Amino acid sequence: MKKWTVLFPLFSILFLLWIEQGIEVSYVWKTLAKVLVFVVFPVLLLRSFTFDFLQIRKTQKKSIYIALGLGLLVAGTILSTYMLLNDLIDLVALQEDLEKRVGVTASVFPFVAVYILLGNSFLEEFFFRGLLVDLLKESRLKWFLPSLFFAIYHIAIFLPWFEWPILLLAVAGLFIGGLVFQWINEKSGTIYPSWIIHIFADIGVLLIGVYMFYIK
Repeated sequence: MKKWTVLFPLFSILFLLWIEQGIEVSYVWKTLAKVLVFVVFPVLLLRSFTFDFLQIRKTQKKSIYIALGLGLLVAGTILSTYMLLNDLIDLVALQEDLEKRVGVTASVFPFVAVYILLGNSFLEEFFFRGLLVDLLKESRLKWFLPSLFFAIYHIAIFLPWFEWPILLLAVAGLFIGGLVFQWINEKSGTIYPSWIIHIFADIGVLLIGVYMFYIK
């Protein structure tokens, strides 16, 4: 395994961590940084790369059906976990952080939600379940590292929101989720089954956001 296949995602995640927590910029600029790091830079740097994981015709129908079932299960698990742990999650502080630090308010939340469902989920699947998995396919760590990087990356997002026990639980869940995402893609060799599950997971999270912004 070449060192740069580990260093590249590591530096990418550190850069996005700096964008997320080190400087105060709007959600639009954070989104632009993610697009550059997860898609534009890799495409420019890896010009000979085939990106076979984007070939939708390779995706097996069985994988899609399994992904739909798992997606419903994941969304239900997220909502159930929130209901069990809601006393440990400060939605007021979370909303204030989103409004002040990121600029996500009730008026723009619907637009952000659409982007998260269809855009952000695809960017993350492209990078973590597509690009990294292909780069590490000859390595014994091809299962471990993409899921680990996926979990670590989300620390940058969750860090201001949760106490350490909840944060560690979320990161552990993301690591296990990453393994499941990668497993569901294995037969087809494309990212579309895991993208479906990812969308359902985001639906679960966004439903909590709807409650936070409009109901509570």
